[in-house]
Amino acid sequence: MTISVDKPLPAVPEAPAAAPLLRVRDLHVSFDTERGPVQAVRGVGFDLARGETLAIVGESGSGKSTTALALNRMLPAAGRITGGSVVLDGTLDLAAATEAELRDIRGARIGMVFQDPMTSLNPLLTVGRHLDEAMRAHGVDRRRRTARATELLDLVGIPEPAKRMRDHPHQFSGGMRQRVMIALALANEPDVLLADEPTTALDPTVQDQILTLVEDLGRETGTATVLITHNMGVVARSSARVMVLYGGRVVEHGRTADVLTAPRHPYSIGLLRAVPRLDAPYGTRLEGIPGTPPDLSAPPAGCAFADRCTLATDRCRDEQPPVRDTAGRTVACWVDDAALRLTAAASKAVADVPRTAAADGKAEAQPVLAVAGLGKVFHSRRNRVVALDDVSLELRRGETLGVVGESGSGKSTLVRTLVGIHAPTSGRILFEGRDLTKPGRAELRNLRRHVQMVFQDPYASLNPRMTVGAIIADPLVSQGIGTAADQRRRVAELLERVGLDAAAADRHPRDFSGGQRQRIGIARALAPKPSVLICDEPVSALDVSVQAQIVNLLADLQAELGLSMVFIAHDLAVVRQISHRIAVMRAGRVVETGPAEELCARPRHPYTRDLLAAVPSPVPAAAAAA
Repeated sequence: MTISVDKPLPAVPEAPAAAPLLRVRDLHVSFDTERGPVQAVRGVGFDLARGETLAIVGESGSGKSTTALALNRMLPAAGRITGGSVVLDGTLDLAAATEAELRDIRGARIGMVFQDPMTSLNPLLTVGRHLDEAMRAHGVDRRRRTARATELLDLVGIPEPAKRMRDHPHQFSGGMRQRVMIALALANEPDVLLADEPTTALDPTVQDQILTLVEDLGRETGTATVLITHNMGVVARSSARVMVLYGGRVVEHGRTADVLTAPRHPYSIGLLRAVPRLDAPYGTRLEGIPGTPPDLSAPPAGCAFADRCTLATDRCRDEQPPVRDTAGRTVACWVDDAALRLTAAASKAVADVPRTAAADGKAEAQPVLAVAGLGKVFHSRRNRVVALDDVSLELRRGETLGVVGESGSGKSTLVRTLVGIHAPTSGRILFEGRDLTKPGRAELRNLRRHVQMVFQDPYASLNPRMTVGAIIADPLVSQGIGTAADQRRRVAELLERVGLDAAAADRHPRDFSGGQRQRIGIARALAPKPSVLICDEPVSALDVSVQAQIVNLLADLQAELGLSMVFIAHDLAVVRQISHRIAVMRAGRVVETGPAEELCARPRHPYTRDLLAAVPSPVPAAAAAA
């Protein structure tokens, strides 16, 4: 398995004579819970030089975000550093610093980009006020603050930055809110940037702009970056070194080029197997890592990955593997290198994804959902925003139509109009030949039975007060489908179909991981037996292994149930993986449509070519042909 990029990898500093900018040693973090302490980070250590980027990768629960929060002493109330040191510039140990010392450091010498911009931005403050406060807290004079705020919004790609300074967070798309968060982190030109999934909500072109900006800061000002991401293309493009975490421990750490081209831990190999690739043979199946991460309230005695590892022996389960440090590579594994090389080579073997007849692009396939000349205009006191402009599309029975485009291109407005959340300003919506452009209450009720939606955020879209069983049964109850006993049976059937135990019906969403919650969301959408599934960024917040599981699950459900799907995502490799046709949107218009494989291989519109060119390439042509 190899990973490469279009741009050369950043140079790795050769044992700098000066002390590292950030030195982390034997960091331990624990969380107090009802079940006892959870050991979230167990002995993490690394050095970070000026201008260097270190990527941290791993599944949800591996300790990535907790490590970043601990470096800045911003752990939740239940969390605490129980051991280790975090020394900044050879002088101050942040793990033992006072609150007064930390106030001077945070936002000035250490900037942080949080994963969820909507919960990190104050909805009552304008974007300009956010930026002003970040600089005012560290003594920047008023005139400089105003000019700098506009400059920052322009740097991160916000159109009309001076005008948008007066807007509030809810008036921005998800991707634009993330850009505001990045601007906030860079406001005071920090020495260290802690970036927790900074490009997750961004389309390829904006992602490319942000990564270029961070790279320029490293070269020009010496800003060092800790980059947490599940996008291996971003890792390959932007980092000099990569650290792989699992179960709160470092299982592999070394030069990015070495780790991604020749991984030496089974977990690293598993992560790379799950990466979708634009240059993979069309129709190949992603390989997720089976099983789930360990419960860190009672960490295993041996290797935390042993229960999910096909190479594990009794020794792996009983004894903690030693940390081997050879030629600049750190690996914690009992398995010998020869067996690992064979495992990595075997990852090239893939299975075909089942396809329906309509999915193969047969011209006679009947459209189940169609829009013609669709328009949507939003009005506010100051603006008139054309979100959709003369959009015409067809969704054929049994196929997946992928929709891609930059933030603000109209993707989410399109699907929300399709399901009746927004009323169209112009044009027609046809479902199975019936005009539902202006549906009455009965027609809208019928539409929502047959057209269901899987939302982007599995945390926000599930009611935390309801049990999983009640959440999945909710569409059945609201539509009056079946008796209470019928609904219970349907819930149990759906939980098993999406890969969860039927006993999960009695638990609450908080008891599940992000990937499991997304499976619950899919089960809820399937409950009334819809013919169309609308998926709005359903995997953007998931790590690569869980993403692979969800993509495979949707493909399997489509083949089994004959579903038609609209799949929105900003990751073109994921869209190509699951889609039969792709529509490219820009500024509310569809600029190109075509079969997924053909459109990605031979794009015709310059905008489509720009989107594809901005995607960090995970595998070079030579490796793909091998």
